[in-house]
Amino acid sequence: MFPIPQIRAATTSDAGAIAAAHVACWRESYPGLIADRILSGLSIEKRAASWLRILNDPTANHDIAVYVAAEQDGSALGFGACSRQRTPDLSAGGFAGEFQAIYVLRRAQRGGLGRDLMCAMARDLESRALDGAALWVLRDNTPARRFYEAVGGVIVRERDERRDDQVFPEVAYGWHRLSPLYAAG
Repeated sequence: MFPIPQIRAATTSDAGAIAAAHVACWRESYPGLIADRILSGLSIEKRAASWLRILNDPTANHDIAVYVAAEQDGSALGFGACSRQRTPDLSAGGFAGEFQAIYVLRRAQRGGLGRDLMCAMARDLESRALDGAALWVLRDNTPARRFYEAVGGVIVRERDERRDDQVFPEVAYGWHRLSPLYAAG
């Protein structure tokens, strides 16, 4: 095993590493949940450009904050992104913050990295007075759902999201209080 890297705020120089981890995590996590043509069409270069735009102008993305778990060589084992809530009914329901993304490479899972990323994002949201937060996850993504339940998330909404001519049944997990996410950290 390897030592868990320190979680830190991402910078523009992390865009490529985040993109590589993003694509790898999708390809590891979503076979059978997302069409193969979508997974095979993922591009690290396109994702890097997208992450660079986000990191250059976080206010354009609901005041997004991005955290990365980088190895000494600069590669990312995982990352997370949080912001103001983008779903109006979740915001109205007491979830002012949103965990937009949390991804950890399979080889780095089950060592506390996901919890550390959730902790960093929960602290960030609370520092901005964004009490409560929620996230959307594919309904059939059982490993992710088990993780969110293990860190205290409860199902607060369901929806069918349409993207790329595919319907994605999703559930929202919510936390009315964020402090339990970092109380042990």
